[in-house]
Order: sequence, then structure tokens, then C-alpha cells
Amino acid sequence: MKKVYVSTKNIKQFAGKWVVIDPIKDKVIAVGDTLEEIDSLITRSKDDRRASGTVPAAFKVPRKDEGPYILCFYEEIAPIKLSI
Repeated sequence: MKKVYVSTKNIKQFAGKWVVIDPIKDKVIAVGDTLEEIDSLITRSKDDRRASGTVPAAFKVPRKDEGPYILCFYEEIAPIKLSI
């Protein structure tokens, strides 16, 4: 992970990387090759009372030749038995 302080207007320079954006300052504050590298900046405790729009967020910047990324969370749930 590399800490930076760059305007979101210049986000193209981080193509193919994971970035952390501070929504209040509208700045890229960190860059990493994997989500695990930057998770300490975007993960918060259960007791954190900050509003969701004020907490740093992460996403992967698409390369010029790629379309937008869609991040999906998958959690396996035990099958439910239905009886009729």
C-alpha cells in the first residue's frame, strides 16, 4: 500500500489499482495492488457511528481498455428445506 493525497480528478493514473477515497476531502488517500492491502483504511468497527457517506471507500480503477468493474459479495447460505 502506498499513501497518497491526490485529487480524484487525477484518478486515471491509478488504472488497474485499488484506491481509497476520502469522500469529505474528495481525495485519493491510498493505492494498493490488492484489496487486502488497503482494507485497514476502509474497515471499521461495529461501534463506529460515523455516517456511511463520511467513511473512506475503496474501489478498483478500470484500465483504459476495460469497462467498469462490478464488485459482488457472495456469502454461502445453508439450503432451506421446504415442506409442503
